[in-house]
Amino acid sequence: MEMANSGKRRRGVLAGGRRRWEDLGIDLLALIFSRVGIADLIAGVPYVCSSWWRAAREPFCWRSLDFREWDDISRRLGCERDCHIDCDDLLVHAIISSEEFIDSVHLPYFADIFDLEHLSNKCPELLYFSIENPDLSVDEFCKHIGKFKFLNGMAVDQSLICHQVLQLVNQCCEYFSELEVFSDEMDKQMASIICECLPKLRKLLITNCRVSRDAILTLLGGLKEIEYLDISGYELSGITSEVIEKASHLKVFRWDSMYDLGEFEYCSHCEEDYFFQSPCECVMDQQVMEWLANHL
Repeated sequence: MEMANSGKRRRGVLAGGRRRWEDLGIDLLALIFSRVGIADLIAGVPYVCSSWWRAAREPFCWRSLDFREWDDISRRLGCERDCHIDCDDLLVHAIISSEEFIDSVHLPYFADIFDLEHLSNKCPELLYFSIENPDLSVDEFCKHIGKFKFLNGMAVDQSLICHQVLQLVNQCCEYFSELEVFSDEMDKQMASIICECLPKLRKLLITNCRVSRDAILTLLGGLKEIEYLDISGYELSGITSEVIEKASHLKVFRWDSMYDLGEFEYCSHCEEDYFFQSPCECVMDQQVMEWLANHL
């Protein structure tokens, strides 16, 4: 009997003393599965074993939803109907699975005002949402945005960056502090609207966008509580020594340029001219080091 017992493994332990994945606690599994994509959560994880199936049913797994890679999601889940119908069904399923308590949702590029309406009705405690559609009605958007009383941030198209929308956000969403703008170009006027309507903004992302120097300076001067500014990936640079100096108080400042460095068309240090498409590395290194020096 003693020899027989010695040949058995303890429950949940592999040879060598390692625990088996399927025997991890439900709470720990749910924490892990909350980080996988929605396609894996529906068509992968539940079919591994019974304990993973139970963990995938935990509402915590469904609190952060990302539908941005819709083509891949629809392919893996075998979606063959109209994309709006399939996505709506998945969103309803996710909301039910989360017990109507979702923290964040990144909607696909084709999501419309009806998706936002559904979220505002079913998940009024939503903290963050992203919707890229440039054709949303400002009036319709305003009907629903005020329902998100706990909203911390949102990512929207430039068409919604107006006084009507942002003033309502500032009035209704007490905890709002993060904004991402999908835009091809940002000028001083748009930057001024953001500063006027959202003066307590702490995090702003305007990536892959043509941002003017005046717009950058307006943001840096008008947003007194800004800590994180990401204007990387734009086509024309507005980065100058003045911008670098005004941005020195930021905790995070992300920028780069595909072409030039604004006013730096000639480097007095290496005494070399450089082409518009090829900025002088000497100047770039110098400005980056100066900015870093202010944060050490």
